[in-house]
Amino acid sequence: MKFKELVFVLISAIIIAYASVHTIKTTPTLEIQIINLDSITKIIDITDSLVAPVLYDSLLIEEFAPVDIRKKQFINQVLPAILIVRYQMEQKADRVEKIVRDIENKIPVSCADSLFVDSLMACYRANSYDNLQLRLKAHPNSVVLAQAAVESGWGLSRFASEGKNLFGVWTVSTDKNIIKSLQNRGEVKVFVKRYETITESIEHYFLTLGRHKAYRKFRMKRSEQDDVFELIKALDRYSEQGEAYTLLLQKIIKWNNLEQYDHYIIDPAYFKQEKWLKVQWEKYFKKNGFKEKKESNCNSGS
Repeated sequence: MKFKELVFVLISAIIIAYASVHTIKTTPTLEIQIINLDSITKIIDITDSLVAPVLYDSLLIEEFAPVDIRKKQFINQVLPAILIVRYQMEQKADRVEKIVRDIENKIPVSCADSLFVDSLMACYRANSYDNLQLRLKAHPNSVVLAQAAVESGWGLSRFASEGKNLFGVWTVSTDKNIIKSLQNRGEVKVFVKRYETITESIEHYFLTLGRHKAYRKFRMKRSEQDDVFELIKALDRYSEQGEAYTLLLQKIIKWNNLEQYDHYIIDPAYFKQEKWLKVQWEKYFKKNGFKEKKESNCNSGS
């Protein structure tokens, strides 16, 4: 064993001993499972408040199944995606908060952090750091589920099945990803947006509510409270139906007990903490070419 390898091993042994008392960890990584949903049997049933972070590549609802089963299939597929998007938004919000705190305390900020905040400011059309943090705040799962259920017909609408559009988001004819509605508004043709994944649809939904001026009142209420039924009152501009739309959302939440999902979270078991020592070993092996040598030996045929 070379001298520098011996030194590294000795240092590692000391670190292992120290880590037995003080766990040294990096930022946790969320392990997301992608499922090719070619069969209804592949849908993972949500049985308690700890939800596996699963993303399905399509939306599959049994059209002729009993209503309660169809609704459960919808929630099983959509809720994990909502939780994942919310987690990603919280990660962004936490990073923004730290960067803004550094700026306020005159602590130098890296170019990457500066570009990160600037890009979010532009994306969310924020006029200040405080305003950006307000726009990044998520709202209760029950509201998201209720709107997705209403706008997609519990996942059975053509826009949901063909375009993974859960929230009835319209777009213009020049958009590359569109679905033509079978009905027009007078002489005006209607197009809705097509998404690649359910997650993309949910991300766009949160972005829309976070930056559009029509939802300013909703954002203000969202920053002050989490009362589901008070928040819904501020969504009257989401639909042409106005107040009738908000009353429908309230009924959907009550009838289907959607508020229970406001307390559901991603199962902590899927957050993997990588130990500092493991990271250092990987860096050391890469630097000294151990990985490349091992692969060379395996492929040499000897």
